[in-house]
Amino acid sequence: MAAKLDLFVKPAALHAAMDDADIQIVAVDTPADFAKAHIPGAQLVVMADFMAERGATGGLIPDPDTLAARLSDAGLRNDAHIVAYDRAGDGQAARLLYTLDVVGHPNFSLLDGGLGAWQAANLALASGEPAHGAGDFRIEHHRDAVADREWISAHLGDADVRFLDVRSEAEFVGEDVRSARGGHIPGAVNLDWQQLKNEHGQLRDPAEIRRMLAERDIDDSKAVTAYCQTHVRSSYAYLVLKALGYDRLRGYPGAWSDWGNADDTPVESGR
Repeated sequence: MAAKLDLFVKPAALHAAMDDADIQIVAVDTPADFAKAHIPGAQLVVMADFMAERGATGGLIPDPDTLAARLSDAGLRNDAHIVAYDRAGDGQAARLLYTLDVVGHPNFSLLDGGLGAWQAANLALASGEPAHGAGDFRIEHHRDAVADREWISAHLGDADVRFLDVRSEAEFVGEDVRSARGGHIPGAVNLDWQQLKNEHGQLRDPAEIRRMLAERDIDDSKAVTAYCQTHVRSSYAYLVLKALGYDRLRGYPGAWSDWGNADDTPVESGR
């Protein structure tokens, strides 16, 4: 690969590398918004391509055959360094990249600040329908990057396991209830995902993030599982921790929509 891109790539760096045939830019967007404005050469992926629902539980990963078919239809390539972006605060694009990490795709980046940062840098936009032409995206294997209800239940109270809840404080304490029950996973610590960003909506200084994590007894020696409501906001946190060098990371697809809607899971509330 000619270009080496950071996990959180700045608009100028992506612009300098976008003519590289090994780079594939992917917009997580709606067809209508994509047609109005997108980064030149981008492919379109909609969230339904890589997220599934089961009853009241949202944010699940589709089965491998379905996921491979949808990503192939969107034109994604196994041999590409995929750079994802969105226009909604980076969570949607982060969720696509988390999914790619789970299925073993090795090379990817998040456009730091998304389409807004690209526009703020006065870089060119295109309009029109996405280019069609199905690819052949293959899913080779699943990494140990998924926590489900059973895994979490088995690791509650483990000394080296941390559960990072990146929802708002109101959701965490149980005042803002978005499932059958409000609150949080017992022992979880709260760090609103917006605090991981600076005033421009881009990645905050890593030293500041490390300090906030340390205040919550989280460091890279711990096994960390990030969650939110449907593992969109927490996919962003997952990528942040990955960029900081954490290698014992899991995300919780389904997240609070799974845990909080179950009738047999322990729940804590309050601060």
